[in-house]
Amino acid sequence: MPKNTREAMLRENRIIIALLGIITAIAIGFVLYNVRSIVLPFALAVFISYILNPLIDFFEDRHVPKFLSIILALFITFLLFNLVGLLIYTSIKSFTVEFPRYEARFNMFLNHFMQFFNIPPEIFKSEMNVQGKLNWLESLQGLSLQKVILNTMGSILNFLSNTFLVLLFLLFILIGRKQITVKLHTAFEPETALKISGIINNINRQIQKYLLAKTLISLVTGFLFFIILLLFDVQFAMIWGILAFLLNFIPNVGSIIATFLPLSVAFLQFESISTLLWLALLLIGIQFVIGNLLDPRIVGSSLNLSPLVVLFSLIFWGWLWGIIGMFLAVPIMVIIKIVFENIEGLRPIGVMMSAR
Repeated sequence: MPKNTREAMLRENRIIIALLGIITAIAIGFVLYNVRSIVLPFALAVFISYILNPLIDFFEDRHVPKFLSIILALFITFLLFNLVGLLIYTSIKSFTVEFPRYEARFNMFLNHFMQFFNIPPEIFKSEMNVQGKLNWLESLQGLSLQKVILNTMGSILNFLSNTFLVLLFLLFILIGRKQITVKLHTAFEPETALKISGIINNINRQIQKYLLAKTLISLVTGFLFFIILLLFDVQFAMIWGILAFLLNFIPNVGSIIATFLPLSVAFLQFESISTLLWLALLLIGIQFVIGNLLDPRIVGSSLNLSPLVVLFSLIFWGWLWGIIGMFLAVPIMVIIKIVFENIEGLRPIGVMMSAR
């Protein structure tokens, strides 16, 4: 075959492969969207399995039987799921009950804001009561503040309450966690099986390192937020700590939201500006130290994602799976990048996804 003809065929094959890849990606996205009620618990079960593997190894190293080790790990996971779900639900219910108490303080700040910028009250004339105060909660009656708050966290609560499906997936994943090596040596020649096994072990090791490190850092962030807010007597300190833990999985945007939400409540709760400033300095300081010093040292180069990839992943997985999808977006993209970097043919894509 002439060289020019062979090169032309290779170019055509690359174009066909690229188009097939795009079609496959669209088809996978369509399937993931329509079966998200099943795929989402499975995805979370996979992530949890990486976090639980060291715990199971810890039990097995102390001569606890394999199946009993898995049952103990599942029981701990079940308790944590239900505890977190109960805390979030209780905090949100308290939040919706206590929030109207901030109406007077909000009206005061709004009136000062309008006077400072010489905004005519007629703009809000339809929203003013007889005393000239803005009944902002009444103006939201059609929207219902309680429904907004509950719907915002609704997907998390529903998912945490549906622990059975997650635990079922998790049980089978953990039971078969060490069988892949045996199957590879049975299915392939020793040399090929050893090569594939090395790649899979390398991928698993990097994924586990990233997820464990990110979970540890998120726990530290959430715990420090909870302690600081508790010392300052900020209401709903528990829910802000849990949100700080969850939002820490979302780079940049998550830390801003996790800091802004408790500060907004503190702004309405406290009259002392100095108290608010100290609280803001401490929360921002925690995010700065953990995000710029602790996170890079522990996570290392695992989160070497392009900002464009991070933004796209947040939009895509958020559209696909809602709020839970946004929490899982960056870990999913990190895992995809790690897989691509360990497969020779896909390594260029992994490099394109990297920030450096």
